[in-house]
Amino acid sequence: MKRINLLSALALLLVAGSLMAANPKSKSDYSNGSASSPTIRAFTGQVLTGYYAGVGLHCSGTLNHFAVGFPFSVRFGLGYARVATGDAVAARRIFIDNNTNGSPRGWAKLWDTRLDVLYPVKIASLQYSNVYGGVRHAYYNSHFEYIGGNETFDVTTNAWGLGGGLESSFPVSPRVSMLFTVGADYYFRSELSGHDTYYRPNGDDLHAKEDYTYDDADAAIAQPDVEVRLMFGVSYKF
Repeated sequence: MKRINLLSALALLLVAGSLMAANPKSKSDYSNGSASSPTIRAFTGQVLTGYYAGVGLHCSGTLNHFAVGFPFSVRFGLGYARVATGDAVAARRIFIDNNTNGSPRGWAKLWDTRLDVLYPVKIASLQYSNVYGGVRHAYYNSHFEYIGGNETFDVTTNAWGLGGGLESSFPVSPRVSMLFTVGADYYFRSELSGHDTYYRPNGDDLHAKEDYTYDDADAAIAQPDVEVRLMFGVSYKF
């Protein structure tokens, strides 16, 4: 239901953008009086959907034009995606015990926040493009259930990372543009916690089961590592 609500909001925004494109403002709303140049404004909001470790939705806001001639912009973003859980059978052994009763099932979600610096570039015919890079933080939660085995638990992690990419926009009205972005993020190894067990990259584990290590837990859980970002959506200039 949450995904349906998010996609419905995106659809409404796309419809609103189409209506604006059908009723454009006068040329004076453009920076140089030409329909080929978008309006220069201080704040832009973006909504994107697509692939990021799974099917997801990203929202962000960009601050532009801090000073005359200053080329950089700053963007803060928040994203959500339904992602892979990992190996449910191995996760149970590593975080709880060696029981194998019950039919495993599960789901996982990834919340990510990002802070980027953007720099405008022109690539071939793509006039309105930016390269970007910055800091990432991800909260990952993998939920496991064992139907008939009377066992349910979560494995979570909070990871920091770095990332970058390229985006291009295509104006459809003075305020609304289509936006396409491609990039990749890398997350550093971080603590994995599940039930009462904690596996840490430095080997200082707590309540580790048998002889399992952080590498075993990392192999069993599909926590964020290198994540490709392929998304599209709309931006709105305020």
